[in-house]
Amino acid sequence: MKTFITAIALTVASLTAFSSTATAASVSFPDSLAVTGINGESQLGTQQIQLADGENLIELKYHDIFEVNADDSGAWVKSAPLYLILDTDEQLQYKAMTPVIDTEDEAYDFINNPVITLKGAHGESKDVALLTHHQLMAKLLLAKK
Repeated sequence: MKTFITAIALTVASLTAFSSTATAASVSFPDSLAVTGINGESQLGTQQIQLADGENLIELKYHDIFEVNADDSGAWVKSAPLYLILDTDEQLQYKAMTPVIDTEDEAYDFINNPVITLKGAHGESKDVALLTHHQLMAKLLLAKK
């Protein structure tokens, strides 16, 4: 009887998990963009995320290392948190791409004007600006008026 109940519970859990991910959109990010949160929940250690239907807030941090010469141990370039607001209402798969960043100066240019490209599974793409914390707060405050 215990085995039967366990089997039913596992079946229900797997069907619930399958049905919730079947309608969810997903986004994969390059190694230089670390996902640190989704909709206010901490999310670490993954480059591919599943999103709920509707509006989602994704917290990211840019980080990369640049070497000037062979003797150099490299210089890390890191950003403060950056935010992506993505509205999804169907099962879409996106691949996020940063512009080509080969130098430390290009990395700082990206941090000062963070725009990524979201490429869909069918080849469509759109450029999306990431928001700083100040820009996100201003957007939230202005949306309430």
